[in-house]
Amino acid sequence: MKFQLIPIVVIITLMLAGCDKSANQTAKDVNQAREEASEDVGEARQDAIKTERKENAKVNEAAQDYAKTDENAREKLTDAQAEAMNKKAKADFDVAIAEAEGRHNIAKEKCDALDGAEEDACNSAADATLASDKAAAAAVRDAALVRAERLNE
Repeated sequence: MKFQLIPIVVIITLMLAGCDKSANQTAKDVNQAREEASEDVGEARQDAIKTERKENAKVNEAAQDYAKTDENAREKLTDAQAEAMNKKAKADFDVAIAEAEGRHNIAKEKCDALDGAEEDACNSAADATLASDKAAAAAVRDAALVRAERLNE
C-alpha cells in the first residue's frame, strides 16, 4: 500500500510544481493589473470630466437662450403695454375733449337766451371753461404718455 501512495504523491507534487507561478511573476502580474486599472480609472475620470464640461456648456447655453427668450418676451410685453397705454391716453383725451365741447355747446345755447353784457360774460365764461377743460384733458393725456414712455425705459 505504501508503494501505491508514492507514485500518487509524486504525481501531485509534479502537478503542483508545474502549476505554481513564481511569487515574483505573480507580484508583477498584480502590479501590472493595478497599473492598468489605475490607467483605466484615470481615463474614465478624464472622459467624465470632458462629458461634464460639455454638458455644463450645453446647460449654460440653454440658460442663456432661455434668458434671451424671456427677455424678448418681456420686451414684447412691455412694448404692448406701452402701446396700449398710449392708445388709451389718446382715446381718453378724445373723450374728454368731446365732453368738454358738448358742455361748451350747451353753455353757449344757454348764453343765447341772455342779452347784452350778460350774454357776452356768459360766452366768455363758457369759452374759458372749454379752454380749462381742454388743458386739463391734455395734462392727463400727457402724464399717461410719460408713464407709457417710462415703461419702455
